[in-house]
Amino acid sequence: MNDIQEMRVAVVTHDPTTNSPVLILKDDEGRILPIWIGPYEAYAIVTEMEGVDLARPMTHDLMADFLGALGATVDRVVINELVDRTFYSQVILETKDATFPVDSRPSDAVALALRTRSPIYVLREVLDEGGILESDIEDNDDSTEKLRDLLENIKPSDFEEAGGK
Repeated sequence: MNDIQEMRVAVVTHDPTTNSPVLILKDDEGRILPIWIGPYEAYAIVTEMEGVDLARPMTHDLMADFLGALGATVDRVVINELVDRTFYSQVILETKDATFPVDSRPSDAVALALRTRSPIYVLREVLDEGGILESDIEDNDDSTEKLRDLLENIKPSDFEEAGGK
């Protein structure tokens, strides 16, 4: 698996220009991959990250429950393509008899991975194309200044309204 890099969710923030949520993945080598996502998906990720106990299961909780009931597990998720600034991913499912990929939006794959405690990977060529080095954030150009602001100013409560509480 030399062509993929394991990542973790660093933060879910928002882009002040578009007011859209941004999922920030980070690896141990200091590379960051920002992925713009929807508000409901951001809420699903943040509630799991924060350990919020909801009265009713969310869609990703239901998916995890279905998989368990069927004897399947999430082996890993892989963000495997970047086309026209849109990321694509797969959830790799495993049963006692087979392993197979299921296409997914990265935000849904990450929300499911968090719930099933499954690793998150990014294809290295996707990371090379869509990622940035954390050390580049230290520079003072506009794009890195905006990303630094994103990383420093987000609070999980910023997405509470999106979940329809």
